[in-house]
Amino acid sequence: MSHDTPQPPAQGPTPVNCVVCQGEFIPHPRQIYCSPRCKVLARRAAPAEPQTHSCPACGGEFTANPRLRQVYCSPACRRDAEKQRDRQRDEERARRLGETLAPPAMPGLPPPPRTTPRSGSRAAGPERDPLEPTATRNCPHCQQPVTIVALLATPEAARPAMPAGPDVIPLRRTP
Repeated sequence: MSHDTPQPPAQGPTPVNCVVCQGEFIPHPRQIYCSPRCKVLARRAAPAEPQTHSCPACGGEFTANPRLRQVYCSPACRRDAEKQRDRQRDEERARRLGETLAPPAMPGLPPPPRTTPRSGSRAAGPERDPLEPTATRNCPHCQQPVTIVALLATPEAARPAMPAGPDVIPLRRTP
């Protein structure tokens, strides 16, 4: 290129006219209104026509305002789709980690407690192990046996022997 050839002047952004007020402005990318006020006026002037969509969960047809970005026909379909996505995500994660999604096996229940005779006589029954739990019950959530321990102490510590005699004075609170 020679130095004698004139070069065209550098062109800046081209001004355009606003769709609402016809005022001239230099737009940013994808801008069609000159101000937020004109944008609001344009939205109020032409309300959006409801469009017919297909629900991806149930396949039913529904109409919705396109500005609301409604995807599902009802909250129930949205919940079902979320559950399906969560299930697929968990299966994919388990597949990646090499795990199975089967629930963990529950251990067997303990044998039923031994019954002792409740008669008025003090019949000599089998001797109890002092470490054996006094009562068991199943957890309401997982159905696992739960031991109920009275006062978190052994029977001997729960019933201390009091020395008897004239020299023992019970403790009393003083005001």
